[in-house]
Amino acid sequence: MIPLRVNQREAFAKAFLLFLAFFIALNFVIWKFRTEALFGNRYDGGDLARLGYVVDSKHFRINCDDLPARHVDIDDYRGQKIDLVTIGDSFSQGMGGGKNRFYQDYIASRNNLTVLNVRPYEPFGSLSTLIILLNNGSLDKIRPRFIILESAEKHCIERFSGAIDFDANMSMQSLEKLKSTKYGEPYFELSFINNGNLKYLLYNALRLFSPNGYLLRTYLVELNKPCFSVKNEDRLLFYDHDIKRIADVNDAAVASMNANLNTLADRLGKRNIRLYFMPIVDKYNLYSEYIVENSYPRSDFFEKLRRQPKKYVLIDTKALLAPEVRKGERDIYYADDTHWGWKASDTIFRTVRFR
Repeated sequence: MIPLRVNQREAFAKAFLLFLAFFIALNFVIWKFRTEALFGNRYDGGDLARLGYVVDSKHFRINCDDLPARHVDIDDYRGQKIDLVTIGDSFSQGMGGGKNRFYQDYIASRNNLTVLNVRPYEPFGSLSTLIILLNNGSLDKIRPRFIILESAEKHCIERFSGAIDFDANMSMQSLEKLKSTKYGEPYFELSFINNGNLKYLLYNALRLFSPNGYLLRTYLVELNKPCFSVKNEDRLLFYDHDIKRIADVNDAAVASMNANLNTLADRLGKRNIRLYFMPIVDKYNLYSEYIVENSYPRSDFFEKLRRQPKKYVLIDTKALLAPEVRKGERDIYYADDTHWGWKASDTIFRTVRFR
């Protein structure tokens, strides 16, 4: 092999250094002006913006609480009087973040009730956990008057419509050895040189041709009016399961779910506990009527459920929140998240009363 001449080696070294400088500079610029907002160590937005690389939908927020009454978390329960128990998924854990992120605090403040939030135990889920707490005597010790069973709309059919063991039981000692479901805040330790910068360029280029960039689990679509207080004020960013799970909704599945909830309501009623069921309307469902040239299926989950005979109280979040969106209220949901914000909780529990 013929060795490179000195000037050839120098030219190669200069070209390499120029490429390296350009690579570093490009990553730095993309990071400082775009992706640091999504992947910085102190992330202060929602998961959808991060998963979809959509900087202009990021909704900055910090956690703060200014309501006069707060709920009690199960970890802080010491046998005090409890009026109402909540159990559910990430909505019940305040994972939307921001101002007054726990809907339970609106219940406590608006209704003057003491509220206890119980996390489901893995692998049982919220319904089976509630049944076990009923059968092992735990609810007899807490003695609530009301229970809210909460779930995101997209998961209701899979969680509640199948065969349910209403006689499931387990001692609290055994139950507490299991892991209760907790939701942590996202935390990242990325340098300004990372593959997220390249993905940001790639996916945002692909979104020019496809709402989900062909590859992502998030969709970004145009709305016919502004609904959010961010740069993408008239863009809806939502999770693909919001539309994929619509196929699970049919008359038989909803009827089966309703029958299970009625059975649960009967069993709770024997302990003088009234069941409230709160399915959380999916973000896509709430805003779908405003999507420009919407080609995706529409959800009729709530419409089917309203027609069912009930022994429980339905908290119809779609019926309560849709009028707020129609009259132009922004940020019922966060632009960058699958979760709602404080305005949704405030709207719902200004109306819902427990008696």
